[in-house]
Amino acid sequence: MAFSPKGLRATLSFYAIGLLRQLDPVLKTSLSPQGLKTLFIRSSADPGRERYRRAGMTASTSYLAKGLTILMSFVSVPLTVHYLGAERYGVWLTISSLLFWVALTDFGLAGNALVYVLSETVGKGDRVSARHYTASAFWALATIALVVGVAFIIAFHFIPWRVVFRVSNATSTRELEWTCALVLTLFVINLPLSLVRSLYKAHQDGYLANMWGIAYGVISLLGLIIVTRFHGGLPELVVATSGGPALVLLVNAYHAFIRRYPWLSPAPSAVRWTSIRRLLKLGGKYMIMQLAALGIYQSQAIIITQMLGPSKVMIFVVAFKIMNLPVELVYLATVPFISTFGEAKARNDWNWIKSAFKNITVISVVLGVPLAAALALFAKPLILIWAGSSAVPDLHLVLWLFSCTAINISQVTAQQLLCGIERVEPVLLSIVSCASGCVVLGILFAYWWGLSGIAFAVAASMLITMWPIQFYEVRCVLRAARDMPLGSEPKRVRLRKRWTQ
Repeated sequence: MAFSPKGLRATLSFYAIGLLRQLDPVLKTSLSPQGLKTLFIRSSADPGRERYRRAGMTASTSYLAKGLTILMSFVSVPLTVHYLGAERYGVWLTISSLLFWVALTDFGLAGNALVYVLSETVGKGDRVSARHYTASAFWALATIALVVGVAFIIAFHFIPWRVVFRVSNATSTRELEWTCALVLTLFVINLPLSLVRSLYKAHQDGYLANMWGIAYGVISLLGLIIVTRFHGGLPELVVATSGGPALVLLVNAYHAFIRRYPWLSPAPSAVRWTSIRRLLKLGGKYMIMQLAALGIYQSQAIIITQMLGPSKVMIFVVAFKIMNLPVELVYLATVPFISTFGEAKARNDWNWIKSAFKNITVISVVLGVPLAAALALFAKPLILIWAGSSAVPDLHLVLWLFSCTAINISQVTAQQLLCGIERVEPVLLSIVSCASGCVVLGILFAYWWGLSGIAFAVAASMLITMWPIQFYEVRCVLRAARDMPLGSEPKRVRLRKRWTQ
């Protein structure tokens, strides 16, 4: 069936008007003087308003932290490259990348798994269970850090560091070993304390975690400036950019465990094997999701290098970074609702969950998709100014990346909802399936369409896997919750819990 341009415009206008009509009451309420006032006043009488208020504050500070991160990248790259040189700067980037993979050894204990179980205890007012989960996660992470530390100490002198980093004689072996030793030491110290951020998120105080994150960034940037001023080496760079923030993290832990949430103090006597087992079971799923997400967002560079040549990687990566910006902004705005959905579920407030899911999805689409369209319109001149003529993509690549962005924006809230109410299995299935599709279809279509074929593979994989699986699950959960008795939860959820426990 063929559509005329006039009919297509009419269809798009119909959906746009419908979205705007749904968004209008939300914006009027939020942007009115009374609505803005509620952002800064705690509400104990209206739990739904309080959830929106806390999520709004967290999202706002997330944007501030993101802005600081962007500023740091613009300032730190020229400073670091100029005084370290290309080789030692490459070593620094490689160590940073390796730390990302080593951090996966936490098995998800310090991430969303802890956020969910704690938000559940917050909703139920169960501080005893909250302490058990926190203590169990803390000491499990401490044990993992100890095992990793001992393993590296034993293997440290047997690792050919110069071969690992492929450095020339311009970089001394002593400097390289000291750098790796310092990075390892700071990692072991920071791993157990990394759960502090999850404590804030679970209590819907994510804005506090962001404020501490801003403090880390400022301290790190000041340390970087001092080291470059006095021409320090790689070990000094590690101490300045990671040692200072580690001290701030210790102060943050004191504030969280002693001042803010004293009932969560991780005493060894509060450790429970049942708590560790539940965290590991849930955290393992999140860890697999992280690994699968690498297949969605990081596999393209490898495929392009092997099939089209490394010179084409820059074109795709630069265009993807430009077009993916709306997804990052929407993600920062919606991720605070993971703990909010969990707390609301614990209180069986399914009406608020349904309303919030609808409102957040509409706002994300109405604000995110037009921003993506504007970026698509100006992508080529922006990239020409930012990265030069050699990185400018063709129109087909930009359009398919826009499709990826639009699809991703529309399903972000569904993913946050399912994670918040502990329906992780459908999310895991959709992300693993999408990653497989991105790799297989990416290899297949790269032969035919080049870079545009790889972008098409990502869009098609998202549309075929993530959309149907996640939205079907959301629809089933919300439909089952619509007519259920007060104080219960959807039968579908109860049955699945019975089979998975």
